[in-house]
Amino acid sequence: MSRFAMEPDIIDLATQLGLGGAADPVVAILDSCRRRIDRWVAEVGGISSIERLEALVAGKLQMFFEEIRSEADFARIKDVYAAGKRDAVFAAMKMKFEDEGNPTYGALVRRKNVADDAPDRYVAVIDCRGDKLHRRFFTRWHEIAHRLTTHADLDEPVYRSEHDPLEQMMDRVASHVGFYEPLFGPAFDREMVGRSKLTFEVVELIRRRAFPEASFQSALVACHRRLAEPAVYLEASEAFKAEDRREINRGRQWLIEDLRPVPELRAVKVFPNDAAKLKGLFIIPKMRIPESSQVHRIFCDDTLASGVTSENLGQWEHSGGKRLADQDVWVEARKARDRVIALVQAIPVGTDL
Repeated sequence: MSRFAMEPDIIDLATQLGLGGAADPVVAILDSCRRRIDRWVAEVGGISSIERLEALVAGKLQMFFEEIRSEADFARIKDVYAAGKRDAVFAAMKMKFEDEGNPTYGALVRRKNVADDAPDRYVAVIDCRGDKLHRRFFTRWHEIAHRLTTHADLDEPVYRSEHDPLEQMMDRVASHVGFYEPLFGPAFDREMVGRSKLTFEVVELIRRRAFPEASFQSALVACHRRLAEPAVYLEASEAFKAEDRREINRGRQWLIEDLRPVPELRAVKVFPNDAAKLKGLFIIPKMRIPESSQVHRIFCDDTLASGVTSENLGQWEHSGGKRLADQDVWVEARKARDRVIALVQAIPVGTDL
């Protein structure tokens, strides 16, 4: 069982869903959500697109979506819900969405002054302004995940950090059901026929043809997860070593400027797929990205937006001078705002590089 699956909040959520005692609460929660959706799809005789699936699921969960695309939308929502429908929680929502210290992409509200069977008993407000637009698809499914797991029955929406275990669990549910396997699986298999490895080009084809509202990044994560061969998805950005971050958070001051720690390019998010876990392909979270890596080059070179190459993970050094295993890999990476996203795939022994 993973460390994440042992988080108290995750265990509590599984218990609330009647899944207490499951060998892996994360898997149990994901399977429970998928089974509910499977039943609804069976009731209507199948589903042909992700858009129809979202409409079906939202209807079953009595959800209505409101999207924020300009400042005027906040005023409109305030007028409609706070003034017109006497749901006061909508009046102060704008302040929460503009908290730079805790970026909010969506909020789910259980309306108070409405019948229990109303189709809009739950309103999901999705921020689509600026850079948040690229997460629109995923945020909608994230809010659906909150309803699927039934812990949204609160008087007011909860604005948690993205690092909160429950929010991370909702992200997993969103990815699991948003890229619904009966739709995603056939699309993935069609594009992978005759290909030896997953490429960003293939990911984009799958996204455009089957999940056009999804971002490239969320489609990449879904493809990486389904890949039968070992692969690691990572995101790299500048960050401090853990001990340096702790000292900074304690308010330590450095009298000698040259001794002040500086952030380095690190693997801030690392997700191995199931095959990588079985075959021992791994990258240590938060480890420094070496300058020799394609990921580092793309991050530092303003003339490079993306690229693919082969390299050896044995060149990646982590704490105490230790290195990762001697493993040849394909690394494809591209810039994504303040970071680089990359897919690292094992190269089978005997393959010409």
